[in-house]
Amino acid sequence: MSASQPFSTDQTALERARAICRWFVGVAARKRTYANMAYLFLTFPLGIGYFTVLVTGFAIPVGLLFAIVEIARSDPFALLVAGIPIALVMVCLGVPVAFCTLFASIELSALERRLADRLLGTDIPTTDPATGLRTWARRVVADRGTWKGVGYLFSKFVLGIASFVLLVVGMTVTYTLIAAPLHYRNQTVGIHLADSIEFVPEFTYQHDGWTVDVSPITLSIADGELLSLYVDSVVAALAVSAVGVVVGLVVLHLFNAVAWLLARYTKLLLRNTQPSIVSEPPEL
Repeated sequence: MSASQPFSTDQTALERARAICRWFVGVAARKRTYANMAYLFLTFPLGIGYFTVLVTGFAIPVGLLFAIVEIARSDPFALLVAGIPIALVMVCLGVPVAFCTLFASIELSALERRLADRLLGTDIPTTDPATGLRTWARRVVADRGTWKGVGYLFSKFVLGIASFVLLVVGMTVTYTLIAAPLHYRNQTVGIHLADSIEFVPEFTYQHDGWTVDVSPITLSIADGELLSLYVDSVVAALAVSAVGVVVGLVVLHLFNAVAWLLARYTKLLLRNTQPSIVSEPPEL
């Protein structure tokens, strides 16, 4: 019986309960749990790196394109003078930079497939390597898998932030509860809001000579205790610690569930994308 199938239909109720308990508690001893946590930890720095590379790479060609469009819209005659130099810069600089960025996205997508295969246990298929340099160059630009990879790499920025928050909050709450016997007399130890939170929505709609302005409504949460539990005896602190162990097991299962969703998401977007050009170069 595998860990992913804690009980079967032919077991008695007691056997199923025991199997479920072993599955629930055994999450702390499974290698897959810590591989999933490693993947979640790596998602944050990698997401920032991917976002930086893509934004920097696409900024030059997109900026030049917007400059041409803006000149053509505001002063078409100026385009006759400035259009040729900008077009030359676009051809000599913007296009090569964009091509190199797409090349980098293919390699970074291959890195993501490798990480998902090693840490999440996925098996993401790729397309066949290009059979020629011209075919490879065309696929870098026109292949749908390239742009699927670009979209996935951009999304890793948001996923990385969410994963980092989940890990920090889950591990902090678990540690605070489990370590209660070490700090139960110290009321400065707990989970608090460091500063007040203030949300001020403001909506304005303006059209020609009239304006509709909705007065802002301030919603605030004063700084103070978000979650705290102070006890004054060793027995009570040990009870809190026991609760923390259960919470920690639930948190580990939550990490596994999030990692499972990320594995499905990664497989959906990176399936049948191009293989790494470095490890599998096109045949000349």
